[in-house]
Amino acid sequence: MASFSLLPTELVECIVSYLPQHDIYAVCRLNKALSNLATPFLYRHVDLFIPPESKLPRIDRFCLNIINDNRKANNVESIRLGLSPSRNVRQGQRWLPPDKNFDDQLMFRKAMTALSDETLVAAGDYLRDAISMREYSAYAALILLVLPTLRRLDVADYKSATFDHLHNILRNLDPGTVWNRRYPSRVLLDRLSSIKQVSLMFDRITGVAYPGDNNREPLDHFLNIPSIEILELFSVGGRQNQDPIAAHLTYPLVRHLRATNITALVFRQSGAFTSALHSLLQCTPKLRSLTYDFFFHSPLPSNYRGHLLMLDAWNEYLRPLAPTLEVLVFSAEYCDTSAYFFAQPHIGEKLHGYLDLTPFTALHTLEVPFPFLTGDVDFSITKEIHPLFPPNLRHLTLRPDLSHAHLPFPFDSSILTQGLTFAESKLEAQYLMNARMDVSYMFQASLTLLDFANPTTLESISVWQPADASLEWFDGQIKDFSTTCRNKGITGRILEPMLLRWKKAEHWDLIKEVTVFERKEPGWGCVERFWRGEWEGRPVGLGLQFHLEALEKGRVRLGR
Repeated sequence: MASFSLLPTELVECIVSYLPQHDIYAVCRLNKALSNLATPFLYRHVDLFIPPESKLPRIDRFCLNIINDNRKANNVESIRLGLSPSRNVRQGQRWLPPDKNFDDQLMFRKAMTALSDETLVAAGDYLRDAISMREYSAYAALILLVLPTLRRLDVADYKSATFDHLHNILRNLDPGTVWNRRYPSRVLLDRLSSIKQVSLMFDRITGVAYPGDNNREPLDHFLNIPSIEILELFSVGGRQNQDPIAAHLTYPLVRHLRATNITALVFRQSGAFTSALHSLLQCTPKLRSLTYDFFFHSPLPSNYRGHLLMLDAWNEYLRPLAPTLEVLVFSAEYCDTSAYFFAQPHIGEKLHGYLDLTPFTALHTLEVPFPFLTGDVDFSITKEIHPLFPPNLRHLTLRPDLSHAHLPFPFDSSILTQGLTFAESKLEAQYLMNARMDVSYMFQASLTLLDFANPTTLESISVWQPADASLEWFDGQIKDFSTTCRNKGITGRILEPMLLRWKKAEHWDLIKEVTVFERKEPGWGCVERFWRGEWEGRPVGLGLQFHLEALEKGRVRLGR
């Protein structure tokens, strides 16, 4: 096998670009030539998350390096700051332990020089003292102040308890607040204007939801970043926002309404729509893309009454967005992570109504679970389907969410001391039979929905397969789907989530796209591609919390 030194530079760069941060660091330590080649990649996407063991990353060394070397600072495109979603990570202020091999005096002098030119930071600001005390939050604030071309900022902070200095810097960008009369320098505003994406309380490495209710703080100070185009949030009010008596749900997400440049909103692992959301939507007059990943954890509070998903109400929530909204994505997961997959609750009457998208003339891309179009949570093959599509729909994607086929996985019964009981085995067999029936329904419904779409505008239809490969469409069904797409001149795709197919948690956001018919190239035949993170500009890895926990707890059978 050829060593790195024998490979063409372009090939080595391509390999390094796919490596995680710790592996790139290892490559940098091999020799000087590889260090020169890999260092720009090491500083491109920087991960300073606090891991489950709570050992702090060397954010101090990173700070000193980017202050000392403008080339390294210019290489940084994205940075992750904050806490891992692991329950073993505690919130609150953190201080790096002393390091005799690190020159704190030099770091302090460099930091003071950088801050001396910034009008936003007062001479007596506690940030200066916090840097001298090696506080993690102070280094994070300093990073935000000095990075010149940062494009993506990820912050995960339980109830804003860990990053007080970072939050203060962002709050002080608004000189209208009662506690602040200082203005940021033009240089700082230019730097912050390079930030186009902000992600809050979402771990894009693991995809795991944060526990509990961790997102009560308003978003105003993050909206002070002047040029955000994509905003990603975890959980409006946390998992508790399925609790109707939770008073904080009426708190607006944004207290100071203002127009922003946000064109895409992504809500990850979020509960039901609440009045708190209206304030944020009022700040997005240019919104073109909305993704909402519903996550409802069972059992519900004992005092819960009513619906979880009021799709009739969503028609009204979305109506103000009709002039600009072009892409709409909904996913939904309703589960009890402590129960077997065959003992999962059925959403039933907790879902009410269906989407009416006929007023949305700008909407051209739609991705939703079947019940959102049919209103049928029972996946009954005898019930008629009358979807209300947007008039100019070009791309339709259908999801198996909320069906019996959504949550099953190859269960490893060897983890049980006595195996499944007879009653449990019978329940498992019945559940899998229902899952296969739902898959058959989804196949037939896909063909039926094609007949309702506008044939002059529809260009493609894509259908997600269940996470468990044993429940995917049969070859005959795929052939019929391909033939129907060919006859209608519409691109047909099958989408397969790879999490349970490859049975590794790291593949939570990896999918395989199988194009069974391409309208622009009808002679291509079947074409397979893999996508990670995004597909067609839309996020993937939605509706997977149940399976991620099953993998973590060792419930998934790893062998064939």
